[in-house]
Amino acid sequence: MGAATTQRLETGNVAGAATLHLPAFGLLSLLVAELLYLTLTLDTQGLARLPSTGATVVGWSPQLLRLTTTVVLVAVLLGGRALWTTWVALAAEELRSARFRVPFVALHCLSLVLFAWVSSVFFSGQAVAAQAPALWATAWFASGAVAFLCWSHSLLPLGRWRQMFTEHRSLLACSGAVGSVAWAFGFVSEAFWEPLARYTYQIVGWALGQLYGEVVSNPTTLELGTSSFSVIISPQCSGYEGIGLIVAFLSMYLFFFRRELRFPSALVLLPLGAATIWIVNSARIIALIAIGHAGWEQVAVGGFHSQAGWLAFNAVGLGFVALTRRGRFFAAAPPAARDAGSHATPDTTTPYLGPFLALLVVAMLTGAMSAGFDWLYPVRLVALGAVLWACRQTYASLNWTPSWVGCAIGIAAFALWMALLPTGMTGKEEWPAALQSTGPVAATAWLVARTFGYVIAVPLAEELVFRGYLTRRFWRPDADATSLGTFTLGGLVFSSAIFGAFHGQLWLAGMLAGMLFAFALYRRRSIGDAVLAHATTNGLIALYVFITGQWSVWS
Repeated sequence: MGAATTQRLETGNVAGAATLHLPAFGLLSLLVAELLYLTLTLDTQGLARLPSTGATVVGWSPQLLRLTTTVVLVAVLLGGRALWTTWVALAAEELRSARFRVPFVALHCLSLVLFAWVSSVFFSGQAVAAQAPALWATAWFASGAVAFLCWSHSLLPLGRWRQMFTEHRSLLACSGAVGSVAWAFGFVSEAFWEPLARYTYQIVGWALGQLYGEVVSNPTTLELGTSSFSVIISPQCSGYEGIGLIVAFLSMYLFFFRRELRFPSALVLLPLGAATIWIVNSARIIALIAIGHAGWEQVAVGGFHSQAGWLAFNAVGLGFVALTRRGRFFAAAPPAARDAGSHATPDTTTPYLGPFLALLVVAMLTGAMSAGFDWLYPVRLVALGAVLWACRQTYASLNWTPSWVGCAIGIAAFALWMALLPTGMTGKEEWPAALQSTGPVAATAWLVARTFGYVIAVPLAEELVFRGYLTRRFWRPDADATSLGTFTLGGLVFSSAIFGAFHGQLWLAGMLAGMLFAFALYRRRSIGDAVLAHATTNGLIALYVFITGQWSVWS
């Protein structure tokens, strides 16, 4: 039953699959929205004023949420497809009937309201909670448990959950262990921040001593540099962030490409990548000081300081990927055998990822050479155009036919985007002054190029990678084995979450907008509808910026 249902989801009617799983998608969206609302509106710091064991335990609830999220993500990475197949098989009958679900959804909403009220009173440390903190802690746990159990039963009867957990107990136990270790490592790693900063300070200081006769050095504050330009190596600059990112990146790469890699040899990439990114980060600090000492302080503290770290991360990450793809030590099959097999089935990874990577890499390079305002933005469009032209044969086979529904979805995404904008949002304050500092012709040309890129180039590149590639890559290691526009709940959430992450503090608006753009794709399996929806949203944002002058809205 599970295999048949899965096959129907992959190859059957998209609208039918979406309709079958619409209740599940609605319930998952409801849970995510509730967690986001509670997380953003409630603060557990007020519990510090309540000297109670119950208040202390409840105060750890954000960490418990992080632990749960980590375990769930590990389970999805290790066995997401198996869990999805089992869930489809168990829920096939229940999803066709909403009668059993309505009472539990209603009870969930009532208990959630009670939970939110108890949380607001308890977390604020009010006098009524201070008089009986143990009672309020009990009420908090009870109302939260009832809300979650009712939600779980609405998604799948509790007996079915027990059956699912029994069938995948080994996978879930492994996920719990790995997720718990990863969560605990976050606390352990904090103890290494300052020692790592001192090691970075020492290696950078030694290198500067070889380059300059006079070096400014203060071991107490970790200040390093020359008489004309110096920096302070804080724990954030020690390289631990880069180490965490590269280990996470290589771990995901090892998982997704595990069939093409040789284990345990490939595991050497993790410590090797961590050591490499730390050395490269030290070289970044040396280059930063050298640029500032040469008289380009604005470039050093502006573009180079903010972009060089990402450039280093991408260079190291992609370098190790290239090493494994060409080296015999890490590859499961000789390069010649892989290359011979690739001629039989053309790989479309480059056409889908290439445009976005071209924009990303060129943006980092031009940003690193700027002093805060990227006058070289048009270079991104040239790079994007070159990749699109080189891959034009692959794009010719896609469905680019747009429809008015795509435009309507873009308008809805714009309304959602504006509604979720943070109050007092700042950024890009230097744009008006920078544009006024040059002639009207140059300023107009830059604005035209920036608007064209924002409305046309960026939607095209992002839809190819997020909706065209990632929605399918989540479901199968070989994305080309799944046709474009095939609906899977995991692919929708996975691609939209990453899309939101690329929008920084606007991650929530980005994630929800990504879901709308994915719906535009799923409706007719038309990448043209997704691009049109995205372009419409960006066009309306640009128009809003030009009318109001609020440049910070321009993402």
